Amino acid sequence: MNVIGYLAGTRPEWKTQSAIVSAHYDHLGRGWPDVHKGDEGRVHPGADDNASGVAVLLELARAFAASEKPQRSLVFIAFAGEEAGLAGSRYFVQHASPFPLEGVWGVINLDTVGRLGTQPISILGTGTATEWQHIFRGAGFVTGIEGRNIAEALQSSDQVPFVERGVPAVQIFTGAHGDYHRPTDTADKIDAAGLVKIATYVREGVAYLTERPERLTVTIASVPAASLSAAPAQPAAGQAPGRRVSFGTVPDFAFQGPGVRADGVVDGSPAQKAGIQAGDVILKIDDKAVANLQEFSNLLRALQPGQTVTVLLRRGDQERTLKVTLAER
Repeated sequence: MNVIGYLAGTRPEWKTQSAIVSAHYDHLGRGWPDVHKGDEGRVHPGADDNASGVAVLLELARAFAASEKPQRSLVFIAFAGEEAGLAGSRYFVQHASPFPLEGVWGVINLDTVGRLGTQPISILGTGTATEWQHIFRGAGFVTGIEGRNIAEALQSSDQVPFVERGVPAVQIFTGAHGDYHRPTDTADKIDAAGLVKIATYVREGVAYLTERPERLTVTIASVPAASLSAAPAQPAAGQAPGRRVSFGTVPDFAFQGPGVRADGVVDGSPAQKAGIQAGDVILKIDDKAVANLQEFSNLLRALQPGQTVTVLLRRGDQERTLKVTLAER
């Protein structure tokens, strides 16, 4: 069940318009639907994914409710079913209430924001509207908090159904790590001071959406202008559970390609055993080119545990070929 609250806008002529802040509140329970081998039946706390996003959403709701009311209505949504193929957000875009989907100026989705540390905040999907990069660059100027705009994004969180319907949407993110979808994603690893920074930074972007007179300039590829009234797209590859293999690299989401850069390597994983190192850029799996992170994910979904693949990678200015034997996920 989605949980929705809103602050009504003060401008009567904008009464059907809204900006959305979202975060998913579901996780894996004791492992379903994406349990790793050996973790079956164990509690998966989901502190970073996505109690962290819900915490920031609640703080933003509190802060906006305590201040001057927004000119454009501001909707806060805690989505259910994200881990089961974006079920809650897909339902919402088909039954948007209390404000129509065609009146949504933009969506800022908070997912996995609990491990900021000293790195910049990542904003995934800024390529969905021309203004996003300027909005978050401005947020950095005002707050002194560093962010990095990443035009592309994995098709993997609740902003996706909005983008499929032509609504500009981004995901706030602090990076992948080895505890993703594991029982070790615990509260003691959350950067509380980082959550404060994220709430401060995102508040600037949200406020802008509630005040901007004109729509954002949509730059979503392959989405026609009339798509707001069209039927929703089917779930994108990579959405629903189904990948059976473990590879073991932690991706660098800011890397623009071609290829996929390993920001880290999980201890004991097939990647580490094969000799893959942080900083390596994966260019091919067998004879198939890896254009970007989404293509890498799609290729892994077609492979089987125990299968050995040939990985072409670039390390520094040299290319290397390694054999990786995939494990069961």
